[in-house]
Amino acid sequence: VRVIFGRPPPGAVPLGSMELPPIFGGPGGPGSGANASGAPGEEAEGELAQLEAKLGRAALSSEAKDVVTRELRRLKRMSPQHSDYSATFDYLEWIADVPWDVEHAPGEAHNVSIRRARAQLDADHCGLPKVKRRITEYLAVTKLTSEARGSILCFLGPPGVGKTSLGQSVAKSLGRKFHRISLGGVHSESEIRGHRRTYVGALPGLIMQAIRKCGTDNPVIMLDEIDKLGTRSLHGDPSSALLEVLDPEQNGAFRDHFLNVPFNLSRVVFIATANEMEGISR
Repeated sequence: VRVIFGRPPPGAVPLGSMELPPIFGGPGGPGSGANASGAPGEEAEGELAQLEAKLGRAALSSEAKDVVTRELRRLKRMSPQHSDYSATFDYLEWIADVPWDVEHAPGEAHNVSIRRARAQLDADHCGLPKVKRRITEYLAVTKLTSEARGSILCFLGPPGVGKTSLGQSVAKSLGRKFHRISLGGVHSESEIRGHRRTYVGALPGLIMQAIRKCGTDNPVIMLDEIDKLGTRSLHGDPSSALLEVLDPEQNGAFRDHFLNVPFNLSRVVFIATANEMEGISR
């Protein structure tokens, strides 16, 4: 620093007459009470209150309620800047968004109209009499037994013959939402059952993501290209994980690794597609 004594140069402003911007702690500065009123903390508290109210409205199972109560208690003790805060908040958001409490009309399976289903198939597709007859037989059995458990439709054929659009027609005739899951290239068990929460960026599996996106527990889910599902590898066997999803004796309490609470998949109508029979695991 060089200090020069003498007369100031022409046009110089005396230091005492200058208004300097406030620094830390000064009035209006970054550390003052005007801007450090705790707005981020208040916003986090508001989001937490909304999440708690949303969880309170959900018709959770007893096990899910215990898990939510424990995680909410932990979350309230955490600071929003804590590393686990966002992960726990996202987990509870997933629990709140899963359709636990969807109300269905009584006798839903008995309300299936075989005539309307056949008309929908004829309107969307020309020909295919054997395929249409098999679909109407499946819907008729569903109507008589009042449930869609047991059998799973699998459309076998080369690409471009209308397998996916047939599934969409089935969803329209049943009045349900439709979601397609592409299984081509799936080589990890975690893509079906979800990742455990200990991993960074963990998410539920494809099945629970489809349930959340549809917003109901009885959609029509198409498992596209099931013959291209990966086999046993270092990341687990995805076909074995898919068996738990499709088996009617097990999917009533399907447990995703991320959510880690049982969810009922027995109301979902699963339809599979394949290009070749040899690639399907037996």
